[in-house]
Amino acid sequence: MSLVKRLRVLFYLALVAVFLIMTQLASSETSKSDNEKYGLIDKNGKYVVEPQFDGIDNFQEGLAEVMVDGKIGYIDRTGQVVIPFQFEWSTESFSEGLAVAKLKGSEKVGYIDKTGKYVIPPKFDRADSFHEGLAVVVVNYKYGYINKQGSYVIPPKFDYATEFREGIAVVQSAQKYGLIDRTGKYIAPPSFDHIHNSDAREGFSTAAEFKDGLMRVAVGGKLCYRGGVAGGKWGYIDRMGKLVIPLKFATVGEFYNGRAKVSMSALDCEAGSPIKWDYINQSGEYITRLLFDDAYNFSEGMAAVEIGGKSGYIDLSGKLVIPPQFISTREFSEGLAAINSSENGLYGYIDKTGKLLIAPQFNWAENFLNGSAMVQVNDKQGIIDKTGKYLIEPKFDLVSEFYEGLARVNLNEKWGYIARTGKLVIDVKFDSARDFDRGIAIVGVKQKTANKNS
Repeated sequence: MSLVKRLRVLFYLALVAVFLIMTQLASSETSKSDNEKYGLIDKNGKYVVEPQFDGIDNFQEGLAEVMVDGKIGYIDRTGQVVIPFQFEWSTESFSEGLAVAKLKGSEKVGYIDKTGKYVIPPKFDRADSFHEGLAVVVVNYKYGYINKQGSYVIPPKFDYATEFREGIAVVQSAQKYGLIDRTGKYIAPPSFDHIHNSDAREGFSTAAEFKDGLMRVAVGGKLCYRGGVAGGKWGYIDRMGKLVIPLKFATVGEFYNGRAKVSMSALDCEAGSPIKWDYINQSGEYITRLLFDDAYNFSEGMAAVEIGGKSGYIDLSGKLVIPPQFISTREFSEGLAAINSSENGLYGYIDKTGKLLIAPQFNWAENFLNGSAMVQVNDKQGIIDKTGKYLIEPKFDLVSEFYEGLARVNLNEKWGYIARTGKLVIDVKFDSARDFDRGIAIVGVKQKTANKNS
């Protein structure tokens, strides 16, 4: 994600956060205003770079996009500015050695190398990062593709286009979607109203992505912001563009573990009307005909399903192996799944036989990752291992996953870092913090400025 995009996202997240913490901030906001600056720390909590940037993106290819006074430049992992603060706008960080950049006063964007020199002159209305040697560019509202020399490989002729993934991209022409290869040749002609998650008219934009070798496509209908799809007829194509599962379903999901949830019941995006679900295999054959009230994606050969307000699990054959008995469930991860017990409304963990391995005792529980999982007790979070033993006691407001042996923790709106032993190795003192990446983490510290009326 680009720095500019990241700042937009952070802005909207900040608006949400205001409603959650306005009472705590009310008194301080009357006399102070906060201006967060970003820097870098090592695993000892020592500053590699003191907080001084107005914005900073994650490191990509050894460089991070940073902003000072509205100007964008790039730093290396030592904090040295390697590309001066001269750009007004950049869509993405470095990718395949190049980054999109725009100078002040220019209406066009181009590509710079890691010295900050334009290697592809600013001549595009819009441009995206390079992927698989090609980049999407826009000229006069038309999308095309260039190579790293700036030459058109596919001229701007599409109404919409995505980056290439494994040699395939989604394009739109005359309000229909199709797939092309790297030469611009159609793999699947633009004949679909929807393809995977791409719908420029509704604001969706996702690169070509096949799940288990198949991609969902539709004629008619629309994508719902809640994640579903409504109206029209849906089916699946393969990587050759062949329609291997006919357009016959009202609503479909993506394939996971060779299975996809489908429904013949129409979905209302706004009303969220109830529908009935079943599952098919990659041949389009039903593996269940139970008409579940709700259905979830397969994970580790199991899928959570709901019947009559209770949740259980089916296996890949469609057999109900764990009867519906839970208020809510999560997907299996590392052999365990979090379940909400109907007895006390608390979460515990079961194995794939349905045996309760960790008793219900948590107000919330996440999936296991690398042998640990975040849990919440009352309003505090901690981390447990697969036996249910606490690695980190539930005493923090927020706890992240472990990265490079450290997890971010939040207490009273401040962030620090904790080890798997439960030892707080970097004090809780930062206003924002990101996960460690190759020994370095980005942190933010608010600079207090007196209000003019104070």
